[in-house]
Amino acid sequence: MSEQGYTPIPPGAIIPGSLPKFKIYILSEQGRYVLWAAEGNRVSEEQLAKLAASRHKEVFLDLDEELRYEEYLETHLGNILENQAPSDEQKAAMFSRVSANVVKNAVETSLGLGAMDEKAMGRTQAMVKNALIFIAQSKSLEALTAMIGHDYKTYEHAAKVLWFTTAFLKENTPVMEQIQPGYQAFDAYQRMESLRQCGVGALLHDIGKAFVPQEILNKEGPLNAIEWEVMKRHPLNGLAMLLDSALPPFVLKAVLQHHEDFHGGGYPMGLEGLASSTLARVLRIIDCFDAMTSRRPYKDPVSPLKAMQIMVGMPPDKKTGEGRAYEERDKGMRHCFDEDLLGKFIVFLGSMKLHG
Repeated sequence: MSEQGYTPIPPGAIIPGSLPKFKIYILSEQGRYVLWAAEGNRVSEEQLAKLAASRHKEVFLDLDEELRYEEYLETHLGNILENQAPSDEQKAAMFSRVSANVVKNAVETSLGLGAMDEKAMGRTQAMVKNALIFIAQSKSLEALTAMIGHDYKTYEHAAKVLWFTTAFLKENTPVMEQIQPGYQAFDAYQRMESLRQCGVGALLHDIGKAFVPQEILNKEGPLNAIEWEVMKRHPLNGLAMLLDSALPPFVLKAVLQHHEDFHGGGYPMGLEGLASSTLARVLRIIDCFDAMTSRRPYKDPVSPLKAMQIMVGMPPDKKTGEGRAYEERDKGMRHCFDEDLLGKFIVFLGSMKLHG
């Protein structure tokens, strides 16, 4: 975002004939914002083709139009993700932007009601449907890897957990069979619906944090005993907020149980082993992986490789000392996860050709 009052958008976000009546600007070589289109809804495919052939990789809107642009982006996200013009990285950025806004809206509207309303749930369902459109594309996983290491914020974190979860489950039919018995015999529509419901659970897994004070969520350092007890209520709060929705039981269980540890000691119920649902055990892994590989105010992100080493309980390198800083804090982490599912997730990450 610029100091002059403009916000950048990728040209690939412009669907001819659908963009509202925005004024669109380009940045000149002299650093001035020059009017490119007086009415965005009249931009033609020919104009976009010429822009694509030029050096301009982004166009700009007046900041006063940003809210309407966000609404436009959410409404047309499916078409934008199917469009060949935006790069996969641009699509990933737009997907992240919309999904973060959807979760933010769900949290804010739920605060006043104590439950998710139908409109917020509808937006969530549509968001996940669009995510699956993108995940079906061949290079989408490469774009996903670019999001690793970004800042950790509740809304952005939810978007990444959604993406990792649906991409992982799409590649692991046996795991989906555990979540939804009979999945392997489902037709294409039923499979997509099952994945969509898992995605909704992933996107909303932390919805209960709506009732956790911001000073606790954003605290730069360890929580004290009272703060930790408040934090541990968020899975129960999440279940309460979603009980009146039409979500299936396996999704509700996943929201409730995503902090249960496979070998015990998790919360809120201290379940062990297969007592927690398969989707909950998947979310336990992915939630932790994204948290560790994200940047926070009080820590730098660890690499995907280092995160996996910590999660499987690999000791630090005695010769180099690498990993010693994480030994005390994370030495018990290997007890948190279903080893079989963790192994499958590591194989999945390997297929994404992660660096580091």
